[in-house]
Amino acid sequence: MFDTFFYLFCWLMMFMLGLPVIVAGILTTYNTQTIKNPLQQLTQDVSTYKNNKEKLKIHYDDFCKNFRTCPDTKEDYEMWLGLVYEFCVNPLLMEAEAVAKWRDELENDNPNSKNEIRTKIATALQKRDK
Repeated sequence: MFDTFFYLFCWLMMFMLGLPVIVAGILTTYNTQTIKNPLQQLTQDVSTYKNNKEKLKIHYDDFCKNFRTCPDTKEDYEMWLGLVYEFCVNPLLMEAEAVAKWRDELENDNPNSKNEIRTKIATALQKRDK
């Protein structure tokens, strides 16, 4: 019905219009880094921004919002306690009275880990004074 060049032109135009969609799909597939463990990402961010009060406060708020209770696995639990330690040892984030209040809140939310939380925060406060 139509000339061969017409069909060739149509196929070429469809390919040209579809190419950006295909490339965008491929790029988003390979460029996205899925965070397998958000607690690990938070630990990395806190250690990166130790001296930045604003970013540290953002990560602290994120921790309080998403990780109020301790995780079940031992590896995540150790990482969680490490984050509690990092937040408490840093004088930029909280004063000692605020740390004590936060300790009480964490102990109330995690009654099974009360002793570990108390020990970790006490260690952080001792190191903080030095």
